[in-house]
Amino acid sequence: MTKMDHQIMLIVGLREFTGKVPSFYSNQTEFITTSLQSMAEHLFNLKRETLKEACASFIRKLDKGILTEEAIAELKDRLDKLISGTAFKTISAGMVGSRELITKRINALVPVSLYEEERKPENRDPESCRRVSEAYARLNFAPLAGRVNAAPDERTIDAALVKARAEVAEYCCLYHIPLSENDTFTPFSLLCMDAVLAAFYRLLSNIRRARGIN
Repeated sequence: MTKMDHQIMLIVGLREFTGKVPSFYSNQTEFITTSLQSMAEHLFNLKRETLKEACASFIRKLDKGILTEEAIAELKDRLDKLISGTAFKTISAGMVGSRELITKRINALVPVSLYEEERKPENRDPESCRRVSEAYARLNFAPLAGRVNAAPDERTIDAALVKARAEVAEYCCLYHIPLSENDTFTPFSLLCMDAVLAAFYRLLSNIRRARGIN
């Protein structure tokens, strides 16, 4: 699939995620879990292609010997939203040396998935955790998890998930709009959507714990 294909599928996924649950799903949790995984895959592919483009543009300037402080700052700004905090610190400290060495370091970069970081049982990237926590708070998920923790019955859980999806719908409304063929989501937009998906996964995890499910 092309970059635009992944972007279209992500937009479609967001619309479906914040709409009515299809009847062929047994419950909201099944629908949400499946949708999150699908959107996360398309989002990761978008990040990968965006990272590749950013690195290729920087390397072209490096090869032409026209590298400037502005070009370095621009790359760092884009990388900060596409790679892990640990990788960002490493690459920021390694922007010195031969063209070959810098190119090798940049070509070795891989995008981070906040969603996948949140799924890790341990050794999560600290910066990713911070961004997910910020999204969790911004989406008002903590009170919803608190209600489920106080009364972990199906009715409370269902109401919490309905409210959570409504919060996502409001926050992500701008990302539902189809873009032209020449427009793609910015690294910042990709970071925001990634944080939302990861925050929702955290909410599901908290709900499972409230129900006594590991």
